[in-house]
Amino acid sequence: MVKTRKKKVIKLNKTKKCLKKTKNFIFGYGSLINTHSREYTGKSYIGKPIPVILLKKAGYKRIWTCKDTKYGCNSVLGIVKGKKSSNDIVGIIAPIYKCMKNFDKREKGYKKIKIKYDPKKKNVIKALSNKRLPNYPCNIYIYVSKKNIQPKYNCPISQNYLDVVLLGCLEYGKAFAKHFIKNTMNWKNNNEVFWKNDRKNNKRYWIKNLNKKNRKMIDKILSETIPKYFKLRKN
Repeated sequence: MVKTRKKKVIKLNKTKKCLKKTKNFIFGYGSLINTHSREYTGKSYIGKPIPVILLKKAGYKRIWTCKDTKYGCNSVLGIVKGKKSSNDIVGIIAPIYKCMKNFDKREKGYKKIKIKYDPKKKNVIKALSNKRLPNYPCNIYIYVSKKNIQPKYNCPISQNYLDVVLLGCLEYGKAFAKHFIKNTMNWKNNNEVFWKNDRKNNKRYWIKNLNKKNRKMIDKILSETIPKYFKLRKN
């Protein structure tokens, strides 16, 4: 009986830590939008997300870029300085309590930058869906790409990876998902599309709700939003 009570106390204390204010937030613009994917890395030390938009004036654009990952050589999402081609980028910010190193390890190969947020000043981050940003100054960390290497034959866009991202986007509605798709660049490299439907070889089995029904819905949204690229996806 004594051992059981101790376990309960530890769990309660761990939860209380997550209720405290933090000055550190992380901006998710790809797979980190997906709650299950984010919590897989952040464990119980990451708070509730706020859907946001990184405004065009910040000077960034979201791209597909080639990268070696533990799932093989695939094109993944990144953001880079865009100047004239910068755009609005939807995503989430989530409070980080004690697990920044976990995300640093996950985002190895990216450069971590810090944006200072102050509710009393003009900012490049704006809340969506009537949500409120923190009412106190804080730091928002973003992992940006060091390189912009377009998808290619031996480094295609992975549909498995895209499923995880869009499933996260759909947590905030279809309009959010379509905005994400429209404002992501490098769907093609010159006149070719390197995009592989690798769902039969799903290595992200730990992500919840990647079922046949949701994948069908994702395909419908993709075909409606970027039909000329979607029809060139390789099976």
